[in-house]
Amino acid sequence: MFPLLESIYLNDGVFRNLSYHEERMKESTRDLFKREIRSDLTTLLTGMKIPSKGLYKTRVIYDTEIQKIEFVPYIISPVRSLRLVHSNTITYDHKLQDRSSLHQLYEQREDADDILIVKNGFITDTFYANVIFKKDDAWHTPKHYLLKGTMRQYLLDEGKIVEADITVDNYNYYQSTKLINAMLGMDGNEISIESIL
Repeated sequence: MFPLLESIYLNDGVFRNLSYHEERMKESTRDLFKREIRSDLTTLLTGMKIPSKGLYKTRVIYDTEIQKIEFVPYIISPVRSLRLVHSNTITYDHKLQDRSSLHQLYEQREDADDILIVKNGFITDTFYANVIFKKDDAWHTPKHYLLKGTMRQYLLDEGKIVEADITVDNYNYYQSTKLINAMLGMDGNEISIESIL
């Protein structure tokens, strides 16, 4: 079994959505190892010397216990175009350190910045993020996703986004899309629907 990975937002010494990451770690270890992770992420992180200034991606590598934690300076690279890539066999239920199946699809992006994965006709995720689509003043996220993202779940819980069946046949009814993940909230750049190739 490959190690699991959590990527956690840390900005000026403050973590974001830590409880959502803890819950996903517990769910993943229950599913894959039939027991919950033994390490307490919050206790571990609050007891560590962490960067107090700047934006960092906190990488937590774990299996039934936390194996490694590192803080990597993070710079947001805006995505301006997406290429539709089809795969009816792709699965990515857990955030694994091994992303080779996603890398194979990412290689098909050609001149686009990222990919938008289509499975059985349904829009799912990009290479490294969940997506949301804007229609008028409402934001929708695909009901058929690959990875249960922490930011996606937070925004659903807060009522800021709602789930919808988004397909290759109806995505162009929306005006724009955004990528969301642990490092990208709703404040990220909007990508025009015309920039989905």
